[in-house]
Amino acid sequence: MKKLIGITTYIVILLSVFVSLPCYGSQVDYPKPADNFFVNDFAGVIDPDTERDIQNIAIQLYEKASAQVVVVTINSLEGRSIEEYAVNLFREWGIGTTEKNNGVLILVAIEDRWSRIEVGYGLEGALTDAETRRIQDNYMIPAFQEGDYSSGIKNGFLATVYKVYDEYGIDVEELDEYFVYEAVDSRREDNSTRQIIFLIIVFVFLIIDWMFFGGRMTKLLFIAFMSGGRYRGGGGHGGGFTGGGGGFSRGGGFSGGGGRSGGGGSSRRW
Repeated sequence: MKKLIGITTYIVILLSVFVSLPCYGSQVDYPKPADNFFVNDFAGVIDPDTERDIQNIAIQLYEKASAQVVVVTINSLEGRSIEEYAVNLFREWGIGTTEKNNGVLILVAIEDRWSRIEVGYGLEGALTDAETRRIQDNYMIPAFQEGDYSSGIKNGFLATVYKVYDEYGIDVEELDEYFVYEAVDSRREDNSTRQIIFLIIVFVFLIIDWMFFGGRMTKLLFIAFMSGGRYRGGGGHGGGFTGGGGGFSRGGGFSGGGGRSGGGGSSRRW
């Protein structure tokens, strides 16, 4: 009996040792980030102009809102699920800041035909699972199905950056010029709806004013508007993007700030 107990104890200890050892055969060697950090085209599918635009916009987003949106393309997931690969790569690179966890990883696996938008804790309210699915379905997957990875990645990146800017209350309309093609964008549709509602309200106001007040309220508002306009300065238009032509507007040297992700986001296949 004692011999049986001894053998059992020995087996348990031996199994514990093996379980605690790292599984080198099953480990994935995740790539190191490129020097420019924000664009990591390991699969070689992004053209130089698109890479330059994404890099410049990502840097300016980081400078304005401290958020990091990083693009990564790989050939293969090496047998892993894209969810596992994305969350581990996100944590290893520390995308986003430690304080805000405001990082986003856009991962595209070419041979496996999977894409994923992995979202840091701090941006899960702005980039919900449903929103990241919408971005991929409307902006990325249609282009991927045609083999146009540069356009799909660029438009998906821009749509993601829009949502991050909205979260921080920063309006940057200059991003519109970067879109390669039009897609269904709820943000633009919402803006159009608001404009129509505003025009209807103005029209109703004018009718009521002329019917009951003889247009006096409209005249007062017009006078107040004209008076206020005299004191407005000619300040410049801030927040513009400098993508366009030329080389990178800034050099490399960027890295993750220790951000974390809990698996928020979504994955799509084409």
